[in-house]
Amino acid sequence: MDGGFAPVRSGWRAPLRPVPPPPAGFRRFAAADLPVLGALMWDAYRGTPDEDDVGGPDGALRELRLTLAGEYGPFLPDASYVAEPDGRPVAAALVTVYRDEPLLAFLFTAPPHTGRGLGRELILAVMHALAEQGHDTLTLAVTRRNRRARLLYHRLGFVEIH
Repeated sequence: MDGGFAPVRSGWRAPLRPVPPPPAGFRRFAAADLPVLGALMWDAYRGTPDEDDVGGPDGALRELRLTLAGEYGPFLPDASYVAEPDGRPVAAALVTVYRDEPLLAFLFTAPPHTGRGLGRELILAVMHALAEQGHDTLTLAVTRRNRRARLLYHRLGFVEIH
């Protein structure tokens, strides 16, 4: 999970700056997305440094339900997005408020769709929504071994805070 601050993770923070609104094919998260996103999350995490955090399809769905229930801070549906460039969900970003700051709790993309910029665009969509809501920063936690994610966050202006 990107949302926890365990020793194997480091916290990151980025100031929010003006960014364009989400592109076509992006929409706000809806509770009806849970079953599809649970399977998608497991596919995205399988074989990565974050696989153990999810453990399987049931674990992914459990994590998503816990997120919506406030386990990682109050859920922000108006700042959480689903990417469905072909009319079906292939990536998502879920945001909560943790320690009084918006937290990118989860970001995941289906393996066949990685490398297309969907994660980057989802983060920008989140940043746009949060800035419009009056927030000035976005935080996240990332597994230290997840080099790909760390590079993405660095390129988007995040800096490691611990």
